Amino acid sequence: MKKIGKIFIALMLIGVIVMSFAACSDSGKNNATSFDSAATLQGILDNFKADEQYAEYKAMYQNTTFEEKIEGNSILLSISGDEGVSGNYEYKLDGDYLTYTEKTDSEDYIGISFFMYLKSAADEYLGMDSNITTGYISGCEAFGVENKYYITENDEAEGTTTTKLYVAGKWDMPELDTMYVNDKVLEYTEALSKDDINSVINCGKIRVNYYGNKDSVDIIVSEYGKRSDLTYQSIMNTVKKLQPANLSTFEKNFTELKEDEGEGFKVTFGIDDNLKSEHELEELEGYEYTVVHFGA
Repeated sequence: MKKIGKIFIALMLIGVIVMSFAACSDSGKNNATSFDSAATLQGILDNFKADEQYAEYKAMYQNTTFEEKIEGNSILLSISGDEGVSGNYEYKLDGDYLTYTEKTDSEDYIGISFFMYLKSAADEYLGMDSNITTGYISGCEAFGVENKYYITENDEAEGTTTTKLYVAGKWDMPELDTMYVNDKVLEYTEALSKDDINSVINCGKIRVNYYGNKDSVDIIVSEYGKRSDLTYQSIMNTVKKLQPANLSTFEKNFTELKEDEGEGFKVTFGIDDNLKSEHELEELEGYEYTVVHFGA
């Protein structure tokens, strides 16, 4: 059940990203660059088929057939069976972009969900960190930065929405050094209650995982590279939105990024094996971790 839960959370995050970019227009048009499109398509498809989450998804539907192939300049995904998951989906290479077009009012989320799996596959092929590129997408929306790498275009006349992913080379993302978890990123995050919850928030090179409830919660903030004031700002904005017990004491005492401890809270640098095991959390290479615990 935990594996299925992770997939569900991932798809919910995809929905937030898609909704956030639904209003984008044609601001990301680029001149085509020279790259080996055939090799790129094949590399993306190979990584997609080898993706563990995709394998887990398929394993949930034992009586459903999944077929993935390249035809012309498109990746085609065909799903057939009687378990409620079926359809034919085309992901077309158009210039520098891998694209997916669907009816704007479509309630079939399978196509766009697998487009995000293809994004991860493309990241791997291009030698990029998928957490960073996903955080960059979120950060562009949160900080009003024009995003030429992940674009959503609506064609009102045709009633379609096209999502475009730049795959012609590595992304240039200098704005990462200014992005942190702000109020816009936390727009869909609710205050903690007595019930346990776990969630993930990405923005720029900051990733926040939190587990627990109002009286006892672990907030784990990772920053790619060295921890900085981006981590501090992300912590303060996140705890303000989550509203854990002893928040006022924390806000009064935690005025800079440091290891600290006070009534009902503790801040430590690094993540120990017990915490990783408890939350089934994978420690990502190249990140520095800050853990904030509220509770006894």
